[in-house]
Amino acid sequence: MDGPDDPPEDDPPAAITTEDEFHEALQQLVTDAAANGVDVRGGWPIVDDDREDSWELVITKIARRTTAQVDDAAFPASAIVDAVAAREGVDPTELPPLYDSIGPDILEILHESGDPDQRVRFDYYGYTISVTSGGSITIDG
Repeated sequence: MDGPDDPPEDDPPAAITTEDEFHEALQQLVTDAAANGVDVRGGWPIVDDDREDSWELVITKIARRTTAQVDDAAFPASAIVDAVAAREGVDPTELPPLYDSIGPDILEILHESGDPDQRVRFDYYGYTISVTSGGSITIDG
């Protein structure tokens, strides 16, 4: 029994009975651990001593990919900054200047070239950015 100065007992976790509940619980566990500095990448054997079942759980980090199309040929540099800001969930003004990574005039020349095989690739704000002359921007990272 809890006294007035004792912390309340935690409720036991709810039983996981569906695949959706399993995915949700696993996602929350991995997300919380990573947010607290735990390196969640790796593999672990999972053995249930009461049964014959065993599994190997492997967690890997995958790169996310975002593709955006430049609609305004006059401002490809702005489109890149806007796409990265949207990916990061921040205002574009919070990001460093793009010209620290690539000259914006290079992007405009590329976009105006008309050669469908021309492209440029560079790093910006922890992402690898690929831009084609047709205006396609791919953000990897």
